[in-house]
Amino acid sequence: MSKENRGWTKYKGLDGSLATVLCLPTAIALASKNVQLDVKCTWCLTCNEDAIHVLFLCSFARSVWEDTGVESLIQVLPHDTVFDVLKRVFENGSREQIALIGLFCWSIWNRRNKWVWDRNNISVFGVKSAAISLLDDWKKARQEDHKHSSVRNIATRTWNKPPPGWVKINIDASIFPHINCSGLGSVIRDDTGRFLRARNRKVEAVLHPREAEALSLKEALSWAKDLGFQKCSFETDAKLLVNACKGEHGRSYFHTIVKDCVDYFKHFDQVLVDFVSRSANGVAHVLARATHSMSGSQEWVNTPPTFISDVIILDSI
Repeated sequence: MSKENRGWTKYKGLDGSLATVLCLPTAIALASKNVQLDVKCTWCLTCNEDAIHVLFLCSFARSVWEDTGVESLIQVLPHDTVFDVLKRVFENGSREQIALIGLFCWSIWNRRNKWVWDRNNISVFGVKSAAISLLDDWKKARQEDHKHSSVRNIATRTWNKPPPGWVKINIDASIFPHINCSGLGSVIRDDTGRFLRARNRKVEAVLHPREAEALSLKEALSWAKDLGFQKCSFETDAKLLVNACKGEHGRSYFHTIVKDCVDYFKHFDQVLVDFVSRSANGVAHVLARATHSMSGSQEWVNTPPTFISDVIILDSI
């Protein structure tokens, strides 16, 4: 088998995405079909918008590709088409690298459409997070293909260790209207699942649930930054919060807190914010609920408090 054919074989199963990338309705492509429109890139406003520009050459696209771990595979030569760039990727990259690059291309294009049609401005972090989350889902789906469906459903609801060199920070919030307060909880574990720290805080106000969840993330980000962690995976059972971190920001108090969270991301080498089910977020949930009978804030280092010990043990099984 030739080197060229080996490259395409590694992409088998993802060829639908390839067809999409090679047929993008950019401004130049639409103009060639006699559609009357401004052909300038709507992001940088300096170059004509063709596929190679949107995906690889625009200043925003270049910001996305930086520090992805696959940027060395993206080589754009004079007069290249997207097909030429991806062909070299298929020939030289691993299957996972090829999948990641394809998903980054999709995420960049999706961001472009959000801006053109809805004027929703998704950040570089949002584009990267969407691609990485999709890759994780793709890998998990491939791993689960060989398991019974009931086992697969259980696996997606359990706490999992972060990658080597990372810490995982689970967060949650609880509301107690009858005593006019809210509670925030967070726990940090390393890549072996070992307990590092936990803390919770009672807020003397009844917050809206989504605002409480956002505040919990903001405080956890500040905490992780102060502790010097650089590779952090944050997990929450608040899907709305995760979507807001990866999408556009409104003007509500909730979105103001989310914007503060996104601003914290720049202080880390790598950071992820992912949605998990409540059953995979049990420790943080118990910490948040415990503020009901506490005052102020509490923090535990190296040794967990007894009221979460059993939940941590269950997570490790």
